[in-house]
Amino acid sequence: MDRSRMAAAGTKPTKQFLPVTAEEMRQRGWEQADIILVTADAYVDHPSFGVALIGRWLEKLGYRVAVLAQPDWRSVDSFRVLGPPRLFWGITSGAVDSRLNDYMALGHRRKQDLYSPGGVVGLRPDRPLLVYTARVREAYKGIPIILGGLEASLRRLVHYDYIEDRLKRSVLIDAKADLLVHGMGEKAVAEIARWLAAGEKMEELTNIPGTAYPLTQGRTAPSQAVRLPGLEEQQQEPARVMEAQILYQQQAHPGGKPVIQDQNAAGIAVLPPAPVLTEAELDGLYDLPFTRKWHPRYDKAGGVPALEPVAFSLTTHRGCFGGCSFCSIYFHQGKQIGCRSISSLLSEADRCRAHPDFRGTLSDLGGPTANMYGMHCPQSSSCSRTSCLFPEPCKNLNREYGPLLTMMEAMLRWKKEHAVHLFVASGVRHDLALFSPEYIRLLAGHFVGGHLKAAPEHTDPDVLRQMGKPSFALFEQFERQFQV
Repeated sequence: MDRSRMAAAGTKPTKQFLPVTAEEMRQRGWEQADIILVTADAYVDHPSFGVALIGRWLEKLGYRVAVLAQPDWRSVDSFRVLGPPRLFWGITSGAVDSRLNDYMALGHRRKQDLYSPGGVVGLRPDRPLLVYTARVREAYKGIPIILGGLEASLRRLVHYDYIEDRLKRSVLIDAKADLLVHGMGEKAVAEIARWLAAGEKMEELTNIPGTAYPLTQGRTAPSQAVRLPGLEEQQQEPARVMEAQILYQQQAHPGGKPVIQDQNAAGIAVLPPAPVLTEAELDGLYDLPFTRKWHPRYDKAGGVPALEPVAFSLTTHRGCFGGCSFCSIYFHQGKQIGCRSISSLLSEADRCRAHPDFRGTLSDLGGPTANMYGMHCPQSSSCSRTSCLFPEPCKNLNREYGPLLTMMEAMLRWKKEHAVHLFVASGVRHDLALFSPEYIRLLAGHFVGGHLKAAPEHTDPDVLRQMGKPSFALFEQFERQFQV
């Protein structure tokens, strides 16, 4: 769909959503937004989509938030339609890394973009963080630019780009942005907004957990920082790529030290992740008034395909302590588990059931790993161990299934009371499941709709060891128990 048709497909402005047009801002009586979130995805008001989550969070805190979704990067005028934000621009590539969104594993271009209206391709540039940053700076000079989202998080350090087949600098340096938020960014963006609203200068924001900043404009490296091998060192000695990653992972927890890394053009400082949200904070976040719909401007295009499988799903928790070497979850969300209360989950289930589009099925009750709800380690905020399960389960890990079983039993009673379908579609860590036969029985008996997502990943012991995964014998043991 071309952009002229997109404009024609627009509907009357609505106050149900965060404003996406100047008219929707005027409807709210705004002359200017405090914060404008720019995203390479279509705008979907659902807690599975980062812009909606961060936007609603900032709105709850009292800020005027507008969304500039998939602007035409070929024209600076597209970045002026909402005017300049009072505090800052927040820029994200969207729900997935832009390389993964655009390319398949072997480098072929994807023929569908699930996060665009109608699934059409061509509505986003190749590297949105870089392109959008350049455009907003061209549109309005002197306004702080903050990068965030999954891609910013994964590319906050020197990293390998599999499409270009080379090591690249931190996206913070390449984009020439002012600050980068990594991980689940609610606490960091709240702090940034609070300090900027109080009149603090951008270059003074050097102590906010969950952020990274360039060592330019007089900014100095934090004290006691750990120095990682820089870009040039990694290019000259490829073995240092892994050295840098291991050194960083040892500090990638709320109790870790800051790290610094040379990027050739400039250095960066990356502060430790922000603490996970408390149960009350997570409950408050997911209780926000999400419509669970795409913006009406996409109706005539057929909507946004990525919403359909998650529209009526429940996120029970965040984080994963599996530490698999190939997975982005640990790097982005961290290994500390943050859980919602059962009452919050039941309340959201009731809202889903009352939704006009609900057809009787809650598609998922889970998180990054479905069976880590309620589990924790008292040392997790200061532990440098990457995985709590590999090569052997850590003795400090609380593998108590009581909270998870209590939650599932409460949801099962709700399911039976209202005669609806409720499944666990999130991945299950099968080696962890073996610690509770009762969990396996409950899962298999009441929450599996014909398919269960459990990933053995491989059968070869050496490959599994490199991946940080348990032996295949444990998967076979889980399979036998599941089939009973």
